[in-house]
Amino acid sequence: MIQVSGLCKNHGSLAVLKGVCMSVQRGEVAAIIGPSGGGKSTLLRCINGLERFQQGEIQVDNLKLSSRPDGEALRKLRQHVGMVFQQFHLFPHMTVLENVMCGPRLVLKQSRAQAEPEGVRLLERVGLKDKLHCKPEQLSGGQQQRVAIARALAVKPDAILFDEPTSALDPVMANEVLAVITDLAKHEQTMLVVTHAMGFAERVAQTVHVMAEGQVAESGPADQIFHAPRTEVTKRFLMQVKTS
Repeated sequence: MIQVSGLCKNHGSLAVLKGVCMSVQRGEVAAIIGPSGGGKSTLLRCINGLERFQQGEIQVDNLKLSSRPDGEALRKLRQHVGMVFQQFHLFPHMTVLENVMCGPRLVLKQSRAQAEPEGVRLLERVGLKDKLHCKPEQLSGGQQQRVAIARALAVKPDAILFDEPTSALDPVMANEVLAVITDLAKHEQTMLVVTHAMGFAERVAQTVHVMAEGQVAESGPADQIFHAPRTEVTKRFLMQVKTS
C-alpha cells in the first residue's frame, strides 16, 4: 500500500531523513516509535506531500510521488491518504459536521446533500453524533481529535497517517482516541501511526518501525520489537521509555 525507498530530506544543511526505507501492507497497522527528533513526523509529512524531499521515492498504491509533485498529483494523493495531526487543525468557524464534510466537498467534489449523510454516520462511529452542530471550541481535546479522525475517514482513504494523535491529550482523552483507532484496526483500515503510546503500539500494530537519527534502526513484528529487540538503538530507547 505504501512503499518508501531511499528517502532523503534536508532542512538546509541538516539531514533529517537519511535514506529511509519502509513498507506498509494493505490492511496493516504499522507503528513508528523512537526518540524525539528522529524524523518520524517528517516522514509522515513527506508521504502526504506536505514536505518536499531531495532524494528517494514514495509510492502509495499505484501513485508515485516525486520530489516536486504538482497540484494534480497532490490532489490524487489526498484521495488515497488521510492524515490526523497532533493539534487537530479543525476549522474553528465551522461546525463539527461541516469540518467532516469539507474533505468530500472539496476533494471529491460532492454536494452538501451527498456529503452530509456520510458525515453524520462517521461522527456516530466515533461517538459524537450528539455534537454535530457544535463548534470545535465547545469540545474537549479528545472529542476534537475524534472529529479529526472522522474528517480523515470522510474521503474514504486507502491509508491514514497519524502523527502522535494523543500527545496533546491527557490520559483519559488519549484512551478515547486510541479506542477509535483500535476499532479502525479491527476493520482492516491501513494505518501508519507515529506514537509514544508503547502499550498501544505493542497491542494493535502488526509491524513496528523504530526510527532514530533520520534512519530506520529496526523493523519487525510488535512482539519481536518489544520483547526481543535486535539493535542497541531499540534496546536503549525501550529502556528509556520504561524508566521515564
